[in-house]
Amino acid sequence: MLSILDISPNQKNMHEGIKSELLNFRTGKIISCIESQEDIANTLTKREIEVLKLVKDGFLSKEISDKLTISFHTVNTHRQRVLEKLGVDNSMEAVMLASKLG
Repeated sequence: MLSILDISPNQKNMHEGIKSELLNFRTGKIISCIESQEDIANTLTKREIEVLKLVKDGFLSKEISDKLTISFHTVNTHRQRVLEKLGVDNSMEAVMLASKLG
């Protein structure tokens, strides 16, 4: 594998991060290295968004399960899937990223 880093001057907004792409020299196809965070956030289900909003409001998993009338285990499953989909390590990072993305 060969890797080349090119910091192009045409990066529009440095606050959004540096765009990354791979070029397959055999096929000429350009492959995005990282999905945009907006695309990842759009993969969250309505229920996962509900759970995340309640986490943001400071509710514990037991309180969320009571409020949404679902099991404690289901709440924790939703929380774990949100972490995986957003690529973060904990609920606070998920809340901060979700707030950033709106």
